Amino acid sequence: MPELPEVESIRRSLKLLEGRTIRDVILSPLAPVETTRPAAIRRSLADSTLTALERHGKYLLLRNQAGSALVLHLGMSGRLRFFEAEPPHYPKHTHLRLHFSDASVLVFEDARRFGTLSLSQKPGGGDNAFLSRLGPDYLEGPLSDEEFIARCRRHNGLNLKALALHQGIGAGLGNIYACEALYRAALDPRRGVGRTSDVKLAELLKAARETLRLGIRHGGSSLRDYFDGLGNRGVMKDFLQVYGREGQSTLDGRGMVRRIVQQSRSTWFCPQVQR
Repeated sequence: MPELPEVESIRRSLKLLEGRTIRDVILSPLAPVETTRPAAIRRSLADSTLTALERHGKYLLLRNQAGSALVLHLGMSGRLRFFEAEPPHYPKHTHLRLHFSDASVLVFEDARRFGTLSLSQKPGGGDNAFLSRLGPDYLEGPLSDEEFIARCRRHNGLNLKALALHQGIGAGLGNIYACEALYRAALDPRRGVGRTSDVKLAELLKAARETLRLGIRHGGSSLRDYFDGLGNRGVMKDFLQVYGREGQSTLDGRGMVRRIVQQSRSTWFCPQVQR
């Protein structure tokens, strides 16, 4: 599933769409439209100018001059593809096409249909059922150490891995970057939040931000379905310390990686480093 670095890489790759006018909006009958109707998406976007591509956590927002935004979550296998001219045929699982006045096209395809398409009419996304549940973005904030610690303290019964994945505390971490951030902070993912000091929680926030920025710098982690909007693959997978390395040493050679299952998800960590 694309996490914050992948969605940010997509956003940056599609900045070229800003200023273009959407001529037509075409949704398939199986388009994963949530909390609104397909007709409302068409009305809000057709014949409007795309003015900004924004991101909150793992959500991408395409905002027009009227302030309306198409809110996309890519789910497990969703992908955005940009074409400078209309292609002879579209990908098999295309669910959304935005046709621009200059003949270029943005396509949203999603074979497994775990992604979502919804609308937001207000800055900040408070009217959107998905965005309104999110905590502050880890990188765009504002999220101070004090606020992060206070949010964590409301969930003292969780383990640190579950805390890192809790989008209501901070938005953007998924399984890959949660494992990597916990390694960077030298924190055992099984440790309870209630047994973790405020100092260590602040270190986790710092590690999460450093890990996410590293992911953006390397264009995201292209493990299976991820490409940016122009078809480029990221190389962050070559810099992962623990994720997917069960039975091997950490990338920096500090210890061996172990895999466990927490809340039905795999967690990779290094017991020699993470306490």
